[in-house]
Amino acid sequence: MLLLLRVRLEHAPTALAPFECAGFCLVGLRTAVPTGDALIALRWHAEANNTDVIAQLCEAARAQLPAGVALSITASQEDALEQMRAHFGPREVVQWAADPADPSRRAEPPLGDALQHAGAPWLEEVLRAAPGSSGAGAAFVRRLRRDGYAPLLLTASQAALWREVEGSAATWFAQSTEAKIEQAGAYAHIDRKFTGYRDGKYREQLEVRATPGAVHPAPVDADGRLRFSAALSLLVRTLDGVARGLLPHVAAELGCEPRFLAGLCDAAPSAPSDNGSSEDRGEDRGEDGGEDGGEVGGEVSGACGCRGVPLIEASELDAAVTSEAERIRGAARASASFIDAGADADAAEAPRLAHSLLRLCRYDSRREGAYGTDVLCEEHHDVGLLTLDVCASAAGLHALRRSDGLWVPVEETALRADGGVALVVMVGDTLARLSAGHFAPCKHRVVAPRSGERVGLPFLFRGRSDAVLDTRPALAAAAAAGRGGQF
Repeated sequence: MLLLLRVRLEHAPTALAPFECAGFCLVGLRTAVPTGDALIALRWHAEANNTDVIAQLCEAARAQLPAGVALSITASQEDALEQMRAHFGPREVVQWAADPADPSRRAEPPLGDALQHAGAPWLEEVLRAAPGSSGAGAAFVRRLRRDGYAPLLLTASQAALWREVEGSAATWFAQSTEAKIEQAGAYAHIDRKFTGYRDGKYREQLEVRATPGAVHPAPVDADGRLRFSAALSLLVRTLDGVARGLLPHVAAELGCEPRFLAGLCDAAPSAPSDNGSSEDRGEDRGEDGGEDGGEVGGEVSGACGCRGVPLIEASELDAAVTSEAERIRGAARASASFIDAGADADAAEAPRLAHSLLRLCRYDSRREGAYGTDVLCEEHHDVGLLTLDVCASAAGLHALRRSDGLWVPVEETALRADGGVALVVMVGDTLARLSAGHFAPCKHRVVAPRSGERVGLPFLFRGRSDAVLDTRPALAAAAAAGRGGQF
């Protein structure tokens, strides 16, 4: 756990003594301006957050200080992380300790406590909340800015669609390489975007993107049904809607209108319609359909760009998947025909793909990771505005917490007593650039599962490649409205 002390600089050694004797490690020290107080960051490697022990140490420290000298201590881990983000830079915190067996050597950095996702709001609460108000939306944005990622909670019933895709993906990956390439095509550029299947050095992956009315590629089940493709289509549409529903909260934090961010993205994926072609709806150009940033189609609707996202419950899943399979059958045949064209694909009509994508990744515990470690996906940021990743059944995702610089195994404590799971929302490079660092990109990695395999389903919500990142009109509008733009 993390603890921050504030005391006059000349009294810092006295205040520290009881904590150091109890096994706390000093990981950060700086002088606050203009007060001249010392801000002292301490880390305790005890497994439990023993508030009684901490209270006793605080009393012991105060007893050793001269009368009248104030000593303030953070009341909780959350409070300490907020203070760390406010006062310490990413390179101002020590992330190692001496190896007890050899004090001259550095031990491996400790993993951060995932806090059991303490205080995480429910996804539905955030989607319903008014942007800029207090409550669930504000809590989500505050944590996203502080840590670079924020967990949102789903009930076990709401997570059924993710578990359906996770199980179907595991079955699909178990096929031969030839069968997978035959169904999905080799990983390649289509419509100026990468998609398809590849087997890399550390993992397998299938990259799926929305098309007008379906997904590409559209894999077929072993019995010839389209249940897997239908579930993928529903999941892509749901995640796209969730991402659009979170954008107004991000926009409110930045001081800009939601349509500014929505205008950088494709139109929301929707079911095929007889009401005009996709070109007429401006899907390629991401044209605005009004103040809220564009037409909202399919099951995704509501103010401010898809904030009324219906999450499919477990009791509704079979009917929804069956209906979706019937709906996309024709589009799936077109996807398969393009893949079958092979060398003649250039002459075939390529599917029009969305910029956002669902990346299905299979990690095998038997594979050796980078440089002989168990890291099967090395640390990186994602390109895009937001990445949405429901915690997998087998843990492995680590996120680097911005506030204290520790790797946090965000999936280790993802399962709640009631069966609910966490959807981890991570900041992408594009949002970090747009906000001039107000939101920091979330560095993350994946380690091998303890046994068996892990199937990850990150959804990368991206802007259009032809979007112009010009913040000047948005800044001018924010200034005229009396808001301070954070970009």
